[in-house]
Amino acid sequence: MTLVTIGKIISSGEGIGWSDGVTYFVPGVIPGETVEILAARPVRRARRAAEFRVVEPSPLRREPPCPLFGRCGGCDLLHMPYELQRETKLLILRDLFGQQKATLAVEPAFIPLPEFGLRTRTKVRILDGLPTFSRRASHERIPFDRCPLIHPALNGIIRADAAERKSGEVFYEYAPLSGGWSPRDPAVEKRVKGETFRVSRGSFFQASEEGASALVDLLESALDEERPATMLDLFCGVGLFSRFAARRGVAVIGMELSESAAGDFTANLGGGARFVRADLEHDTGLPDADLVVADPPRTGLPECLAAAIASSGAGTVLLLSCDAATFVRDLERLRRAGRFAPRSLTVVDQFPATRHLEVAALLKRET
Repeated sequence: MTLVTIGKIISSGEGIGWSDGVTYFVPGVIPGETVEILAARPVRRARRAAEFRVVEPSPLRREPPCPLFGRCGGCDLLHMPYELQRETKLLILRDLFGQQKATLAVEPAFIPLPEFGLRTRTKVRILDGLPTFSRRASHERIPFDRCPLIHPALNGIIRADAAERKSGEVFYEYAPLSGGWSPRDPAVEKRVKGETFRVSRGSFFQASEEGASALVDLLESALDEERPATMLDLFCGVGLFSRFAARRGVAVIGMELSESAAGDFTANLGGGARFVRADLEHDTGLPDADLVVADPPRTGLPECLAAAIASSGAGTVLLLSCDAATFVRDLERLRRAGRFAPRSLTVVDQFPATRHLEVAALLKRET
């Protein structure tokens, strides 16, 4: 019998523990719990538990409010009370700084968001008229009736639409205020802090309007503190950050490759900002600006773009990311190349019950 006591939760959302010199990764556990490994498969120099039972559960463990937890690959922390999820995510972030030998120079703040019914965008594969998600650690699909993390109205839309479509992969986007949804509608209207944004099919927007609002609060705090005359909005999407900066009289340039986002940016900003369509994976010629806002995809800032920001005249950078590992890497690149040091570090919990972190840092160039 192989018994493993869980030491901590790592960035994959799994617990890690050791037995007889072997490292085990175990999903759906809490630090301090003892589990019996019933089946495991090798992964690098460790083993990942495929079957296990919790022998000594934590007193903090709760009954997951979803019957598919443990089988569906979407959630990692649904068995934890929300406060424990918060502590776990902050520890994961600290660990990532340690793994990359980077300095955690400021204490991270944490902005909580509603745990359930928050998500207004999701990708679903429809099989035989049923919506499905990926089974954990598998290419298999698992049907679901409703996901507790998804907005209740969007759950209903997905079920009804799946029955009509019968099959195929569909990306859904829902606008709670208007009730519009994609792909039925070519564009939906999102509402953030009193401002309406057109979001066309294929354009990027944050996972929820509440999450977008929290990120805009961070931008506005930076604008209040730094008073920039000019701002460069990299990976600007539909112009979420650009619009709020332009409303304050900042001269804004948005840069983005997506054709649909380019149209949305123009519709949402009118003549209030300049747009430059650019492939930021390769184009590194950046206009001058006092403040650079960068919200790259999960892969983070391309190295050439991080170098371009570092060598630009910008004195302040607001860096955002939905991947904590690439975020820490990019912070370190900006520190080394441009002497940028973090003034603040914030986790915005856009993805409750999962291992994913939305992280933001305000960086100032040291003189």
